Amino acid sequence: MNTVSDTCRELLAQSRHYAPLYGNRLANHLPMAVVALDRLGADAGILRRFAAGYARKLLPGAASGSALDPHDYLGSSGDYPRFVNFFQDRIREAGFDAVLHDWVPVLMPGLAASAFHALIRLAYAIEGGIEDEIACALAYWAGEYASLPLSLEPSDGTLEQIAGRLHDRVAEHVFKPGIIIDRMLEIAWDPALAGAVLQPAAPPPLCEIARFALQAYARREDFTLLHIVTGCHAFRIVQPYAGDKPLARRYLWQAALAAWLTVVIGRGDPAQAAEQAGAGEGEIMARAILSSDDHVIKLCYSALCEYREYGDPAYLLVAARKLALDV
Repeated sequence: MNTVSDTCRELLAQSRHYAPLYGNRLANHLPMAVVALDRLGADAGILRRFAAGYARKLLPGAASGSALDPHDYLGSSGDYPRFVNFFQDRIREAGFDAVLHDWVPVLMPGLAASAFHALIRLAYAIEGGIEDEIACALAYWAGEYASLPLSLEPSDGTLEQIAGRLHDRVAEHVFKPGIIIDRMLEIAWDPALAGAVLQPAAPPPLCEIARFALQAYARREDFTLLHIVTGCHAFRIVQPYAGDKPLARRYLWQAALAAWLTVVIGRGDPAQAAEQAGAGEGEIMARAILSSDDHVIKLCYSALCEYREYGDPAYLLVAARKLALDV
């Protein structure tokens, strides 16, 4: 577990006064972005300026009320403040490590929550080692919990082969207007996928899911695919608390595949491959901390972390591409 600066801790404490969503159910990225900036080496001035600018669009959090155990209320977004109180109480009683071991397995089937953002927020909270932020992230995940009605039965073939077969089944699907999680749920409920087998014979290693996500994003600069990459990075941090880790990876693949299907179906725009001229780690860090775009910051942070984990230079390429598009 890593730590964060005193300024980052202060800003995280302030960020907890805001609701986890704003606008049309958009994720509040403030707590994630300030941790990413801090880990990228941003100084106190940069952290404060980013937080002040980003907070202008956020909504104040609702009154907390009494603590509520989320077990029977998963997906009840309006109960987020009461869930926060519950997790804060549990962490004070048992410590965050025990609470994570108890609750991550409960929440893992719904890791698609808020298009991976709840998982990502929890991962960053764990990296920072901040108990109240861990409580907020768990509450956010419980409130936005979203399980997908897809089979966990094993099949034959690689991840790419399975993805190709499922694409053929739903190639004519036309999506309704909605945000990422709406489209993920919509494609998962498509009758053409009822009973479809989408899991490989053995639980997929995390490195293979991460590679699938990276290759898809490298081929196409797409907002949804970006979230699969950052979601895989977050899963790697949270996975030690998952209990049944092979099963957890099946849930990750299920969600990643559903998100991928929403991108490759019905899109007429050509794929945009990552530029072949990338940038070094230092340059990516230096440029990312100057961005005012939360998704650019988080993508660069995840790309650097995953590059250090797996050594695939494509992570540096997609980070450099994203920075080049950040105007």
